[in-house]
Amino acid sequence: MTMREQDHLEETCLICGQQNVEGIHICNQLICESCQKKIVETDVTNWKYKFYMNKLAKLRIGQSQQTVTPVVIQAGAAGEADKH
Repeated sequence: MTMREQDHLEETCLICGQQNVEGIHICNQLICESCQKKIVETDVTNWKYKFYMNKLAKLRIGQSQQTVTPVVIQAGAAGEADKH
């Protein structure tokens, strides 16, 4: 694979902003493997959890940015996430 082809395949991670080829796509937006692992392993009482949720709130779900209704996710007392 040429460097130009590799550059074409790399995408920017929604969470960390790094250029990556590997990861998951949610609504055609990349979350790299490293960030995916960090999100899954972060306890809801850790300050980083809110950071990740704020980043995930930027997902564009099939609508223009002007018409997107914000989703607020809060951790419940037992660690469950409540959607408001």
